[in-house]
Amino acid sequence: MKSRFVFSIGLVFIAANTACIGAVMPVTTKSINTPQIIQHVPTSTQQILPPTATTDPTIYGRIKIKGNSAFMTQTRAALDVLEQKDPAAYKKIQTYVGIIEQGEHSGMWAWEQPPRYEVNDVTAFFSVTWYASTIAHDATHAELYAQYQTAHPGESVPEDAYGGVPIERFCIGYQLDVAKRIGAPQSEIDYLSTLDSTHCDVDHDEDCDWNDYLKRDW
Repeated sequence: MKSRFVFSIGLVFIAANTACIGAVMPVTTKSINTPQIIQHVPTSTQQILPPTATTDPTIYGRIKIKGNSAFMTQTRAALDVLEQKDPAAYKKIQTYVGIIEQGEHSGMWAWEQPPRYEVNDVTAFFSVTWYASTIAHDATHAELYAQYQTAHPGESVPEDAYGGVPIERFCIGYQLDVAKRIGAPQSEIDYLSTLDSTHCDVDHDEDCDWNDYLKRDW
């Protein structure tokens, strides 16, 4: 998957209140207009998994959960918070995310069918509210990808249609709103408020690329 870049919003809070967060890794950082979300409805390009009984711990609504038992429990708790406290965000996630999978790094694979959110344990287990807000953040990247695909049938989706600094700012803003609605602690809200969208440059070489993704520890 080196021809595309992965989106994520992960976090580590250390005792001294330092933090590390990951997001879009664009090939370029072209300026584009702030995207306008259209509506949260399934599209023909999004093959979302069918609803399954919620008694199955690997399924929540339409989302398939892949990981160990602790990860599945934490993921279900995060989705439950969203369902109960921010139904609009929950609806978006159910529409644009098909799989949430435990992984080595955190990233949104928006072009897969169905779209897959890979989550590192640092992000998943920091707190239920933080994890929930990251799911909403990355669902927005997948939403923008799907909307471009629907509006431009047969065309490749350019990186800056769903990634890059302007898009990342937009997704962080949405994540901040979700965090407030679901009752996230003030420390998480304050942290989101400080982000400038350049944190994806893990190796500090003034770009956000595959090497940055591989260096993530969240």
